Amino acid sequence: MTTGTPQLAADLTDVILDARGVEVTIDGTAILHGVDLSVRRGEIHVLIGPNGAGKTTFANAVTGHVTVTGGAIALDGTPLTGSISKRARNGIGRKFQVPRIFQRLSVAQNLSVASNRKMSDNARAADLIDVGDSEARADSLAHGARQRLEMKMVLSEGPAIAVLDEPTAGMTRSERTELAAIVREQAGHQTFLIVEHDMDFVAEVADRVSFMQNGLVIACGTFSEIAENPVVQEAYLGTTLTARDKGEKVRKGGDRGALRTTALSVRRGNLEVVRNASLDVPAGTALGVLGRNGAGKTTLLLGLMGLLPTSGDVEFEGQKIVDLSAWKRARGGIALVPQGRQLFADLTVQENLNLATFDKGGDGKVFDVNELFPALAPLSARRAGLLSGGEQQQVAIARALLRRPTLLILDEPTEGLAPAIIEEIAEVLRFLSSEGLSIVLAEQHRSVVEAVCDTFVVLRSGEIVGAGPADPQEIDQHYLAL
Repeated sequence: MTTGTPQLAADLTDVILDARGVEVTIDGTAILHGVDLSVRRGEIHVLIGPNGAGKTTFANAVTGHVTVTGGAIALDGTPLTGSISKRARNGIGRKFQVPRIFQRLSVAQNLSVASNRKMSDNARAADLIDVGDSEARADSLAHGARQRLEMKMVLSEGPAIAVLDEPTAGMTRSERTELAAIVREQAGHQTFLIVEHDMDFVAEVADRVSFMQNGLVIACGTFSEIAENPVVQEAYLGTTLTARDKGEKVRKGGDRGALRTTALSVRRGNLEVVRNASLDVPAGTALGVLGRNGAGKTTLLLGLMGLLPTSGDVEFEGQKIVDLSAWKRARGGIALVPQGRQLFADLTVQENLNLATFDKGGDGKVFDVNELFPALAPLSARRAGLLSGGEQQQVAIARALLRRPTLLILDEPTEGLAPAIIEEIAEVLRFLSSEGLSIVLAEQHRSVVEAVCDTFVVLRSGEIVGAGPADPQEIDQHYLAL
């Protein structure tokens, strides 16, 4: 392993992508400070680091989505310059953090668009990815299926190097294992540069790993070498979340923030996605919702918020709200942190937060969001679209808290985040719960549910198939089957 500035591959003819001293400044803020990184032909090279380290910005510099303000990047010895489309024609394929697919087209039509952009015949990896029903509309797919569709689209173009940004975000364990096998099978045939936080996936696929921090690559080596590096351990990998002591929280009586549903069904169009869901969230408690992609977690949460049509009973703070619109529920004290954050990308952090206070919210406790998320204050003037995933998630939670809710609903808040950031967010949620804020948390990380929640339910095919106290042994009985 090398520390400090990584060196070029020993055989320079083996290098397909070579970045030397790459600098990127956006809106007057320096993001990359001189990145040196080389990717060998046929290599699976994974880029890791804490949120805000500059990983996605470097990927954007390679693909032309941001302007390089210093240094240079070469592809096969030729300077990589020009527009996004020119770089794509020259062999740069790109998969984004949030899948960019044609939502209103079918799976087959999306793949047809990609095949028309084919760069070479090196598209064998695409044949290994199963995307299910080819006639299904893309907007009907679960998140993991959308990830696979975009991956298949990118690889079917036959790129010289495929740049993948968080390809496993939102995938179940079995989906991640399947994707790892597909990527690993292509070693030596397809070159990958992958930005990733899932360390199990990184360990399975990586030939080499580069660690970024504060806009620089500071270590490069095999996965085991990187994992043993004390700098990496301290800055990125964090510690292990521990299950919450369910007796540590002072229970608050009454109905403040309490939620109860009876035989709740939620529809998307004519399809009843969630059926007969009965939930009980006593005042000041936290409920975890576990389930695979496509199980109905997001649909359930949108139904609770009033954003999808429902049948059955919903009671909030002792009052029936099943007929209330979403904005009335928001005014009444329910706040949603949606999957994908849904910030206004062209507004600054402060402007996004200001929007939360323009209208009447709930009468819940006032939390100091800058104290909960100290990283936000220095970022207040930066556009939200330029933030890392972890920074965006902190803004999304802060925005919801400024509504002064008594019930906070969160949809996959740790999706695609670095381990250390997951711990920080779990600690914030645990604190909010200990302060009496009721929480409904949809999560795939069982450790987060164990650390934050009092109880849990498991969804499968739109129905609750398990429930109980959020203890590791109890969750084991249901979670392993997912």
